Amino acid sequence: MIVRIWEATVSPGRLEDALDWVRHDLIPRALGTEGCIAAEMLKSEGDPLRVLLLTRWDTPPRFEEGVPSDEVCERARAVHFETV
Repeated sequence: MIVRIWEATVSPGRLEDALDWVRHDLIPRALGTEGCIAAEMLKSEGDPLRVLLLTRWDTPPRFEEGVPSDEVCERARAVHFETV
């Protein structure tokens, strides 16, 4: 199993916008992609605000999260981990 972790730093005052985008755009796209078997959203309200999406895959992911429009996120990146 492969776990893909997408993390975004949220612009000040835009946490709810970022969560809505992940919930209504990103998660459905991920779950609709072949090989994706689960998705989980997490948030951190520390400084800086961050949103994470953990997806689990039974095949190597061929998926790009992208970023929401309107400067909701300042920075985003994704990394893969494999179970051992």
